[in-house]
Amino acid sequence: MINIKENKSSFSDKSLVQQIRRDNNPKRNYLLVNSKQGKHIPCSPTDSLKLFGELAETIKEEIKNKNTLFIGFAETATAIGAAVASHFENSFYIHTTRENISDDLSVVDFKEEHSHAVEQKLCSSDWESISREADCIVFVEDEISTGKTIMNFINALRSENKVRPDTRFLACSILNGMTDEREKELAEHGVRFHYLVRLEVSGISNELYVYEEKKQEVPSSIPYELITINGKLDPRTSVKTLDYIKACGDLSDSILERICFDGLDAAIIGTEECMFPAISTAAAVAEKTSAKSIVTHSTTRSPIYPDSNGDYPIKTRFMVESLYEDERRTYIYNSDSTCYDIVLFLTDSEKENVCIDKLIGAFSSAKKFILVRWVK
Repeated sequence: MINIKENKSSFSDKSLVQQIRRDNNPKRNYLLVNSKQGKHIPCSPTDSLKLFGELAETIKEEIKNKNTLFIGFAETATAIGAAVASHFENSFYIHTTRENISDDLSVVDFKEEHSHAVEQKLCSSDWESISREADCIVFVEDEISTGKTIMNFINALRSENKVRPDTRFLACSILNGMTDEREKELAEHGVRFHYLVRLEVSGISNELYVYEEKKQEVPSSIPYELITINGKLDPRTSVKTLDYIKACGDLSDSILERICFDGLDAAIIGTEECMFPAISTAAAVAEKTSAKSIVTHSTTRSPIYPDSNGDYPIKTRFMVESLYEDERRTYIYNSDSTCYDIVLFLTDSEKENVCIDKLIGAFSSAKKFILVRWVK
């Protein structure tokens, strides 16, 4: 059950938060889904970037011109973090990751204890200089419920002497479900919180939901076009924010040079932690072409229980191959809600051989498929 106490955004309550049932997670049996975030539910990329910009406004007075490091949380807040950071010139951006990164780049490991995938890592190719220059570290999330993950993170940074003693910490999130008492408690530890929506949430029930995967038809030989584009910057290992935004802009320009979207119903699909390049490319399609319609969302590790009844937001789910690691279960939701003329899958996976048969099968009514691999 959700009780909205405050909504400072320009979007409706229901468009920003709906409660859904997590599949087979005994730690927390529900998840809050945001239909404007560009993750689980197909949405307008313009709406996504507008929402993320409104979140950036909540911290502008406190950040001003300070040297700031923004840290987004994998996987659902990777795009939010990049978009928020893009509003601040003197900033660096890193998002946490669950991917295998060289131990040489490891900064700290910490736990997101309620998640389906607990372990998180912070990595950087230049942590010493970034942390030395940063006056402020801003954690960016889609939802903060208790602040425990953020405190786990800060404690790991402090205990391993990975930050300056005078470093300030902020956290901003689209949704904030913390109690006033909890927020005051964390303020005593030097953390300030900013948000768009304040809410109270109670669990759906004590029931553990388990979804029996339906037999999925996999096409035997549907052709797709493969395009490889150079110039990737990887926020998993830290980037100067404006350099990353420019690289994503160059990526979308390269895609628009090669693919015509005019008059088409199109979807741009990101993969797992690679969300922001898909959203920014979809936004460029919306702005620079005469596409009939354009939506974006992404694959995810998060298993959600679908239900086709009523106004429950997750209608269908397809299990698809991860483009990053064999045997990893990932999912795409509501992919068959529209008959698209073109579906473009956008990934930064460095895995040599990838299979997108099941991804294609999840968009069974689409007419054309393109896989774009963004590489260094």
